[in-house]
Amino acid sequence: MSQPESGNLTIPLPKTANKNAGFTHTLRFRLMLSVALVHVVLMGIFVADAVREQSDKIQAELYSRGRSLVALTAVASTNALLTEDLGALAEIIHRVKSQPEVVYCEILDSRGRVLGTTYPERLGKVLPLLAARSEHFPLPAGDHVLDLQERIRIADQTIGIVTIGLSTVRMDSALAKTWRDGLFFILTALIVGSGAAWVLSLVTTRGLRNMMEAASKISQGNLDVRVPANSQDEVGMLATAFNHMVASLKQASEDAAQEHERRNQAERLACVGEMSAMIAHEIRNPLSAIINSVNLLGGDTLNQEDRSQVISILNNESGRLSRILGDFLEFAKMRESQLTRANLKVLIEEIANMLYQDHQAGKRLRVAIHCAPDAQMAVFDHDQMRQVLWNLMLNALQSMPEGGELSVMTRRAGEKIMVHIADTGCGIAPDFQKEIIKPFVSSRKGGTGLGLAIVQRILVQHGTQLSIKSTQHVGTEVSFQLNGIH
Repeated sequence: MSQPESGNLTIPLPKTANKNAGFTHTLRFRLMLSVALVHVVLMGIFVADAVREQSDKIQAELYSRGRSLVALTAVASTNALLTEDLGALAEIIHRVKSQPEVVYCEILDSRGRVLGTTYPERLGKVLPLLAARSEHFPLPAGDHVLDLQERIRIADQTIGIVTIGLSTVRMDSALAKTWRDGLFFILTALIVGSGAAWVLSLVTTRGLRNMMEAASKISQGNLDVRVPANSQDEVGMLATAFNHMVASLKQASEDAAQEHERRNQAERLACVGEMSAMIAHEIRNPLSAIINSVNLLGGDTLNQEDRSQVISILNNESGRLSRILGDFLEFAKMRESQLTRANLKVLIEEIANMLYQDHQAGKRLRVAIHCAPDAQMAVFDHDQMRQVLWNLMLNALQSMPEGGELSVMTRRAGEKIMVHIADTGCGIAPDFQKEIIKPFVSSRKGGTGLGLAIVQRILVQHGTQLSIKSTQHVGTEVSFQLNGIH
C-alpha cells in the first residue's frame, strides 16, 4: 500500500486561475474599464453641457449684433428712401457691406422695389417684402447665413424693408473649435483615467496575484509558501486569512499523513496476521498428509500396493505444497510493470492455441477470438499480460469440464481497449463473486486461490481492475481495459 509524503498535498486549481487567461477576463481589465468609462461619461456630460452653453452664447451674440446692425441701417436709410436718393442708399449699402460677417444687404420700398442692394443686377426688381433673401443670393460653398429683416416705419406706416444676411462661418468655426477642445478633454480624461485605473488595479490586484501564485505552489504540494500581508485594507486582511488557512492546511496535512501512516502500519500488521493464518491453513492439510505418509512408509506393515498409494499421496501433496508456496512468493514479490506497445491480438491467439491443445481432448470445446482492427495494439507489460490472460482463460476452460465455448473479444472505447473473456461454464454463486479475487479464496478443488489475486494486482499496476459478471449454470464474463494506441 502506497504512503503519502508527509506535508505534501495536491489541490487542483480551477481553469480560471490559469496565468495564460486572456487579459480581458482579468479583474485588472474590468477595474480599468470601469474607471475609464466613469471618466469618459462624466467628461462627456461636462463637455456636452459646455458646448451647448458656448453655442447658445455665440448664436445670441451674432443675433444681437445683427439686430443692432439692421436697426441702425433702417434708421439711416429712412430719409434716403423717402426721397428715393439711390446714391445715399448705395452709400449706406456700401458701409453695411464693409462690416464683418455681412454677406448681403438690400433696401426695398413699400411696393417691394429694390432701391439699394449689394448685387447691382437686382436694382429695380420687385420682390416680396418679407421673403427670405438667403436662398436668392450666390453664397460661398459651405457658408450659412443668418437672414435678418427690419421694417422702416414713419408714424406706424411701413415705407420699406431692410434685409441683411450675416455669415455664420465664424460662429460655426467657434463651435467646431469648442467641440474639438471637448473631444481633446474627453481623450485626455480617457488617458488619465486609464492610467489612474492601471495604477489602482496594479495596487489592488498585486496581493491577489501573489495569492494566486501561492495557490499554484500549494497545488504542487508546497505548504510552506506564504504571501506578504503589508497593507491594512481588505486585500491585506485576505492575505492574512490566506496565510492562516495555509498554516492550518499544512498542520492538517501532517496530521492526516501521520494518521495514514498509523493506519497503514495497523493494516500491514493485520494483513500479515491474516496472510499467516491463511498460509498456515493452506499448508496444514498437505503437510499433515505428508507427515502421515512418511510415518506409514517408515513402518513395515504396508504391502507393495499400499506403499505405492502412499508414495502417490506423498508426491501429490508435496507438489500441492510447492504450488502454494510458489504462488504465494509470486504474489508477494510482484515486480513493477514495464509498459510497452505490443500487439494484444497476437498474444491472445498464442495463449488460446496452447490452452486449446491442452484441454480440447475428448471435449466439445470451441474457442472464438474477435479483435476489432482498431483494438489490437495496446500498452502493457508483455510477460505480466501473458500471465493475466493465461490465468483468466485457464479458469474459463476449467469451468467447462464437459466442453463449451470460450470467447475472447477486444474493442475500442475512446482511448481505451476493452478486453472481454467469456465462457459457458458453471458460473459463480452471487455471494461468492466479491470474495473470489481475495487471496487463498478458490471455488475449484485443489486451487491455491491466488490466481485471480495475482491478476487483480497486475491489472492495478496497469491502471485498471478486473470486472466479473457471472450467472450460475450460464457462464462467466470477466473484463478489463488497457490504454490503446491510435
